Parts: sequence; C-alpha cells; structure tokens
Amino acid sequence: MSRGNRNEGSGGSRRDRGGRPSPHANAGGSAAGNGPALKVARGVLASGMGHRPVDVICAGMYRACSTWQYEVAAHLVERHRDGARSGYLTAAEYAESGRKAPAGWRVIKSHDAHPCFTRAIVEGRAVAIYAYRDVRDVAFSLMHKRRLTFDRLLQQGMIHQVLANDRYWTEQPNVLIQRYDEILADPVAAVRAIAQHLGIRPAAGEAERIASEYSLEANKARTEALRRQIEQSGVNLHDASSAQICDPGTLLHWNHVRNGRIGAWLDESTPRDRAILDRLCGRWLAAHGYPPSPREMWAASIGDRLRIERDLLRGWVSCQARTASERFPRLAAFARRMLGRTSPTAVGATAWGGSTGQDGER
Repeated sequence: MSRGNRNEGSGGSRRDRGGRPSPHANAGGSAAGNGPALKVARGVLASGMGHRPVDVICAGMYRACSTWQYEVAAHLVERHRDGARSGYLTAAEYAESGRKAPAGWRVIKSHDAHPCFTRAIVEGRAVAIYAYRDVRDVAFSLMHKRRLTFDRLLQQGMIHQVLANDRYWTEQPNVLIQRYDEILADPVAAVRAIAQHLGIRPAAGEAERIASEYSLEANKARTEALRRQIEQSGVNLHDASSAQICDPGTLLHWNHVRNGRIGAWLDESTPRDRAILDRLCGRWLAAHGYPPSPREMWAASIGDRLRIERDLLRGWVSCQARTASERFPRLAAFARRMLGRTSPTAVGATAWGGSTGQDGER
C-alpha cells in the first residue's frame, strides 16, 4: 500500500480476502508500503534471518486484538529469535530505549502515533504489526473496559485518537495490517501472516498450537485467573483505579476479554450515539467495508445539537493536546507550570506483581 492510497475515500476499488472494500491493500496479512524505506526494513529481515536485532512494534487499534498480536509475536520471537518481550512502552520510553544499542530482538506494544516509531521503521531498526476493527465496536468496548459513558469517551478524544492512530500506522512502511474479524475467523492464518512478516518459518503444526494457546477461550481463562488472584489479595475491583491491572507477561487485564462479538455496538448504542459515530467515522467505515448504521429518525433539539458540537470540539481538542504533549513533553510541562496546573496523573495499566506501565489493551 502506498501512502497515496491511504485516504479514507480512496479504497473503494481494493478488496480484502472477504471481498470487502479495503484501503489497506490486503488487510488479511500483507505488508503496506512499496518505497525505499520498505526495502530497507525488509532487508533487515531477509539478510541473515534475524542476525541483526529488530524491534517488533505491536501497535494495533485499541480493543482490536492488538494484545493478541503482541502475544503471538512475542511467542515467535522468543522461540525463533531468542528475543524478549518488553511490554507496553510510551513513545517517550521507546525513544529513550532506542538510544541504547539493542541487545537482541524485542517485542513491544504501543498505540499512539509518534515520529520516533517512523524513524525506527525507516532506518530498519523496527517493523510494525497493526490490527483494525469496526470503530463503533471499538468505542463500546472501550466504554466497557474503562467504565465510561459514551459522552465521556467522546469528550476524552478517544474516538478521534483511534482514527488518527489508524491514519498514522497504515501509512508506515513494512507494517502488517490485519482485520479483527479475519483474525477471529482464521487465527491460524493470522499467526502464519505474523510469522511471515517477521521472516520466521514455523515448524509443522506450530501455528495451530500458538493459535490454540492464545485463543479467545484461553485468554478468557487467563483473565479470570488474574481476577481471582487480585480479589484474593484484597484489591477492590469496583474501584476505578483497579480497571487497568494487567498481567506483566501477556498484558491482559483482568477485565480484558468480553465475548469478542462483532457488531455488538448496534445493541448497546442509542440513535444519538449512532448519529455521532456516523458523523465522526462514517467515511472510514465505508472505506473499510463495514455496514452503515441503520437509517432512523432522531429528533434532536437545538440544545442537543449544540451539546454534540461542544463534545465533538472537546474531543478534538483533547486528542490534539494529547498528541502535542507526547511529541513536545517539555513544552507541555512548561505550559502546565505557566498555567498553574499540576502534571496529569498517568492513566495506564498496572502490571500485577510489581512494575507499572501504560495501556496494553486488546
């Protein structure tokens, strides 16, 4: 996929393996990008089959099997490249770690766009793996996971952030792009696609074993076991601060896995929610072959419409502010001091058993 093909409305002539329109070339498992940067990144994998250390950045959309991709990639890299999993890293943490000479292959998880990831990929120090999902399902899954109302999620800028991240990651060279529903439908093929992207040849039956080890049922059992451990330790899981406790190895949260159902947003949303989502991501949904929201009459008062415009603006501003603070942390800290505001408390995942890091949501 070239950068020129990434615009939301430009993918109508492309089709994925399910016959749906796709702006991502082959969303089922081929790498995007065709320029010199892609050749450099592919060369890292092809020459010497892993003799040069490479970072595998699992950067899928929130709540779209990104943690599953992390589990699979980490399993493959640990077994075939003698590598290690590094957990979730913010852009600042990744940039800092990149200043040190890499000791070997490592797998990291992240979500949000940042130039440091582009530099690593273009320079051949990293490859990326991305997954996407119906943004409407992403929104309601995030609401469940983070215990938020739809309006609060919108005001926080998370839907804007999801779309901005999608634009960024699908424009990078040498990124494997996988579709959530295709992963669920054929996880073995998805495992093989990840292995191929990393230049790894699984042994006979290995892809099947990995798919089984990290299946929806297996991961649900892991989260239930983690939940029991946390409850037995006396932690109050009804406290909002407990929602982000995760396993340090898999990055699965205790409340990570629901039923994985595709299209659940339709049962959970109101006509107002659907009208807002159509406004925000209607073009994206059409470009990716997702069905439109049902046509329905929604009588909104002038006050309702003004509140929606306010919340959309607040969401956009929140997203832009978050992006700016990540790219210019010192300037953001200076601005907070000048305004007399304290630094925001990091909201992320707390690794059960010790270390802390930020979000590792599936």
